Amino acid sequence: MIKLGNPYREMATTCMTRPIAEKKIVWKRFESEPFEERRFQAKVLSGRFINSAASVFRKAYPEIYGSPHEFVLMPEKYEQRIALDENWEEDSRKKVYCMPVVVELETDRVVAATMLTKIEKNLQVEFTFAATRPNYRNKKIMQNLRAITWKTALSSGAEYFTTFLETWHDITQKWCIKDGWQVAGIFPGNYVRWKKPDQEYRGCTIHCYRFVRNGEAYATIPEEWSLTPEFRELWEVIERINKKNRQKGDIPPWLAEMEPSILKDF
Repeated sequence: MIKLGNPYREMATTCMTRPIAEKKIVWKRFESEPFEERRFQAKVLSGRFINSAASVFRKAYPEIYGSPHEFVLMPEKYEQRIALDENWEEDSRKKVYCMPVVVELETDRVVAATMLTKIEKNLQVEFTFAATRPNYRNKKIMQNLRAITWKTALSSGAEYFTTFLETWHDITQKWCIKDGWQVAGIFPGNYVRWKKPDQEYRGCTIHCYRFVRNGEAYATIPEEWSLTPEFRELWEVIERINKKNRQKGDIPPWLAEMEPSILKDF
């Protein structure tokens, strides 16, 4: 271990600690049984679906053009960044991004996709994106896709989930409240966003978090924080909101109720 100075303040007096060890987040492959009269199937991204996956984001989420995430609009960027089914043994360990998709079996194209991002040193997985082709927005497609996305995150080895939501998309906001995500705050102007035809602006995003796998036991609590009155008041307001939708356990209720045979793991 390298030689380090003393911490600014002695912390971790209100939580558990553990020895420093190598941290690993590994993507696990899941797929669904065909659903909706065997028209669709949820699975991980493979090379032959890269073009149609990118087209989903171009159709459903063009606002991210010009942002740090614009690579999901560009198929030529996928192979170097996103884990692919053909190279799963290596990609599941090395690639930062995992993209579960729903494929329409008759047309052999992606109609919906999500994306997870791992921050391995922090044992963290971010639920980064969800997108559906406008004419395929039905409950079953997104339910199966969300199920695979959640199972991938839960089996990754992460202990801390985060997500951000657009202020113009209250559907995903309602999902997060229902799923028991905890509100962290709203970041005004956090991401550059595209405005048709050739302008940009700074979009505001809502940020949420969720502990899994006993991660909360290692998090400091307010009794040892040193906050100014303004930030103490902010925390109290956020905590009042979060207490209303806090849930026990790692698995959202709707996922726990799904028929286990619907989703297969490999």
